[in-house]
Amino acid sequence: MTNLEIAKQIVDLLGGKENVSKTAHCMTRLRVSVKDVKRVDQKGLKNLDGVLGLVQEGEAIQIVLGPGKVKKVTDLCIEEFGLPKNSQDGSWEENKAKIKGAQKESKLKKVLKLISEIFVPLIPAIIAAGLFNGFASLLAQMMADGVVSGQFFTMLQLILSLLGSAFLGYFAIYTGIYAAQVFGATPAFGGMIGAISIGANLVEISKMVGLYNETEPLESILTTGKGGIIGVIFGVWILSIIEKKVRKHVPDVLDLIVTPFVSLLVTGVLFIFIIMPLAGFASDALVSGLTLIINSTHPLVRVLSGFLLAALFLPMVLLGLHHGLIPIYAIQLEQMGGVSLFPVLSMGGAGQVGAAIAIYLMAKKVGNERLKTIITGALPAGFLGVGEPLIYGVTLPLGKPFITAGIGAGFGGAYIMLTHVMANAWGPSGLVAIPLMQGVGSMLNFFIGLCISYVGGFVVTKMFVTQKDVREEEEVEIDGNAIPSSVQLMAPVNGECISLSDVNDPVFSNRMMGDGVAFRFTEDLIASPCHGKVCMIANTKHAIGLMNEDGVEVLIHIGLDTVDLKGKGFDILVQERQIVETGTPLVRLDRSYLQSEGVDLTTPMIVTNSANMNVITYPNPDVKQGVTTVIQCEN
Repeated sequence: MTNLEIAKQIVDLLGGKENVSKTAHCMTRLRVSVKDVKRVDQKGLKNLDGVLGLVQEGEAIQIVLGPGKVKKVTDLCIEEFGLPKNSQDGSWEENKAKIKGAQKESKLKKVLKLISEIFVPLIPAIIAAGLFNGFASLLAQMMADGVVSGQFFTMLQLILSLLGSAFLGYFAIYTGIYAAQVFGATPAFGGMIGAISIGANLVEISKMVGLYNETEPLESILTTGKGGIIGVIFGVWILSIIEKKVRKHVPDVLDLIVTPFVSLLVTGVLFIFIIMPLAGFASDALVSGLTLIINSTHPLVRVLSGFLLAALFLPMVLLGLHHGLIPIYAIQLEQMGGVSLFPVLSMGGAGQVGAAIAIYLMAKKVGNERLKTIITGALPAGFLGVGEPLIYGVTLPLGKPFITAGIGAGFGGAYIMLTHVMANAWGPSGLVAIPLMQGVGSMLNFFIGLCISYVGGFVVTKMFVTQKDVREEEEVEIDGNAIPSSVQLMAPVNGECISLSDVNDPVFSNRMMGDGVAFRFTEDLIASPCHGKVCMIANTKHAIGLMNEDGVEVLIHIGLDTVDLKGKGFDILVQERQIVETGTPLVRLDRSYLQSEGVDLTTPMIVTNSANMNVITYPNPDVKQGVTTVIQCEN
């Protein structure tokens, strides 16, 4: 399938261009915001050739396509099929829905996302500067060892060093500019706050107020670079608040003069005497803690810390907590001259590669061609440090391999920490990160760490993942001979079992969805009527589908017209694909809320493939949860 065909299919499966309010892409994923999630054919998107995985969070849909392909497909979606790049003119209902959706997000995640938005545009420059410095350092070492010599190599080393320092030497200024863009301040003002933090006059100011340590300058309460990136980000945030307040009260005719002067004067004084010292204490404490681990004389401390950091990194990514690592990288780079966390955490992706290779071999044995195709397309990107196609297309959907990959990565992380590998910058992990390491020794040890993670992910996955786990599930078509002579379904609640004919909804009373019974009850817990697997949970939580071990498909629809509640009042206690026993709790109801909404909680239980068998129902005024037989299916 060509990229043009893939783009067309994606637009159609998203519900058409009119259902999309925003389109963008990252390194591996096409990201869209949709107006109506119900119009999106998620199953169709997951099964589309070229799509490696799908992630949905509220109105946000992320389609994993892999590096290179994602930009081409995104451009085609926008240019050929009219998906909007951005939409800020939605109706008030859409804006309200977006605001409500944002309110559900934790404050911590919001802060971490803001931090990510500051640094993501800087990453290309960070990578380039790190490579320049890495090659400059390597060349300097080669000249010192007599491997190369002459003016040409001296000039080349100076140029490479100059190019690297052109960014890293003014990192605080660039951070201030982009922080101002994120917080809504004037970018040039943000750059000035960053420049203040590295200004030479700080030393004289510090001496005048008694905050400078002549004996140990780096231990001064106030000095050049104190507080680092943390201080700059916080200072620019304060600037954004002050600038907006000043601009609000200054007449338009004076705005161009008064607002910049007052905003920068007030913020500058606060930044120098309060923010920088306080941020300095925080960053010094962070660096001291990391240094204690990294430079620990006890190898066991370094091994355990490296193992845990690498093993837990990808779960942190899934929770959105990895954004908080970026300022830590920046602080390490500023104060320690290199980044030690990045090489350790890079092992997380390498563990995924090893696990994927193990899964590929299993998929080959069991004939899972779709999984083989996904892994074949995603592995090259995985080796190059782009792990999302493997994560979202392979290990995470399968469950156990995601865990085994993390454990395997832990061994590589332990080796990296044990050998004190340091990087000049951070960026993509994997093999392409080797030039980012400091010196030949770190480059070699980083490569060895990757190999350990590859092998670790492979071995641990082979130990704990079976061929059954990767066998492709087939759709089950039930006929009258596919079940034993008799299958019984128990009551999912304590209460009254009634005929479907008595349900006040023609879809159920006319048995359009299949035969079954319904329940009236007063308790809050709904349980499984059989041993089987949870095969469907409605997005609105009002319905659960089960398939028992003999292939009988059961739908429990909690209340009538409860889809309109959009999930409120229902606490789902299980997950899709989970194996349950008769009596396993499925859903807990907030009955007081549901009653306040005037909901009819009559709950139908339908055998959705009842056309293929004889269904006998047993209405009963007093049934017991998990004990009383209410439906019997026969050949």
